[in-house]
Amino acid sequence: MNRVPTPPEQSNVDIDREPFSPRGPQSKWTGNSRRALLGCGALIVLLGIGSVVFLLKAKDLFGWMMTELEAQVEESLPADITEPERQELAEAFDAVVDAVEEDRADVVALQDLQKMLREALGEGPKRFSRQEIQGLIEALDRVSGREPGDTTDDPLPDPAGVSESVGLPAVPEPAHRAA
Repeated sequence: MNRVPTPPEQSNVDIDREPFSPRGPQSKWTGNSRRALLGCGALIVLLGIGSVVFLLKAKDLFGWMMTELEAQVEESLPADITEPERQELAEAFDAVVDAVEEDRADVVALQDLQKMLREALGEGPKRFSRQEIQGLIEALDRVSGREPGDTTDDPLPDPAGVSESVGLPAVPEPAHRAA
């Protein structure tokens, strides 16, 4: 015999519930999604501002970093280093900072210098040898383009008979006649 299913009783059916919302379908852009979108947008704007500030202040940041590295190197100088060698090291660090600020630093030599300093200072405090200090000075000079022994304070000497301002031969001053 085939039995026909009997319909459920009316008391079990919830007739107060409507199958569809009277306001229509819910928007996908409500609540957390909208906040996440606004938060990501704000983060992108802040990163953009930070990038611009970094690009404008990169040279100042580099100067600060070189000052800190110089202080670390000075703490690790050998006991037998002379005052002229200390002065030469300080001038070499200053020349690198000046070269970066003037956009004339050798970038490849700067990367080599960073690698050298990372290897030397990355292992923790240690004393440099005089040969390592001389190598550091030479590496600093390669970055700045400074010739060994040059000082940053002394003006360049006038080449024989050439005027600095125009590049023309210097005109000798007339001798004064005794009257």
